[in-house]
Amino acid sequence: MRCLTFSSSGERRAGHFCVAGAVLALLFSGIPGQAQEEERPAKVSSASSADKNGAPWRYFLFLPAAYGEEKGREWPMILWLHGRSLRGNDLEQLRRYGPPAFLGKQPEFPFVVICPQLPDGAWPAKELSDLVDECLELYDVDPDRVILTGDSLGAMGAWNLAGSFPDKFAALTPVTAHGPAWVAEKLLKMPIRAWHGDADEAVPMKEHVAIIRQIQELGGDAEIKVIAGGTHGSVIGMNWRDSDWLTWIENQRRESE
Repeated sequence: MRCLTFSSSGERRAGHFCVAGAVLALLFSGIPGQAQEEERPAKVSSASSADKNGAPWRYFLFLPAAYGEEKGREWPMILWLHGRSLRGNDLEQLRRYGPPAFLGKQPEFPFVVICPQLPDGAWPAKELSDLVDECLELYDVDPDRVILTGDSLGAMGAWNLAGSFPDKFAALTPVTAHGPAWVAEKLLKMPIRAWHGDADEAVPMKEHVAIIRQIQELGGDAEIKVIAGGTHGSVIGMNWRDSDWLTWIENQRRESE
């Protein structure tokens, strides 16, 4: 089993973003922890693409402090999908973990971040794809630098979304849950950095390791970071405190055909 190594991928894709990656490491050395300044509430939008039932998606929207200051600047974007326990119609629930829990206190984070709330059921790929398209139109986002991530049920949704629309994302980073076997051959051009704890009883890591190995054997760029002693709950959120991972997502860019 290969562990998650950022250096080789970073060398291939580093481009002009190494300094920004170092800044990320400084900004997020305290997550979750002390705010560097007073919290700046995330904006909320309900003017979004419809879900299966025709209701609009509601989502937290984070914009960097410098957003809009430089005409023509396009920002990388993160789409984060939450887990089962945060489903519903109260966006405040999303503040329990993930980006909505801390981004209001990190205004210099250099990404546009979209955090939709799933009312019920499982994450639907088509509606999420429509939401991404809408966000690309609404906000100053670089379409070649859209990062997809999610935790638990959100990781399953991220795998399914990436496999269904593999040309839409620069990278995939699922945490504590695997995807269906059919997506493996769809994701050979997409860098994948997965996370899982070896003590996870809720979603044992065996199947997650299996799909990563399957992609590797097909020639894809997929790796998994196994957290020794990590449980389902303890691994969730760990990626946001990892400076190597933050640098890695900052360096990703969708490959042109």
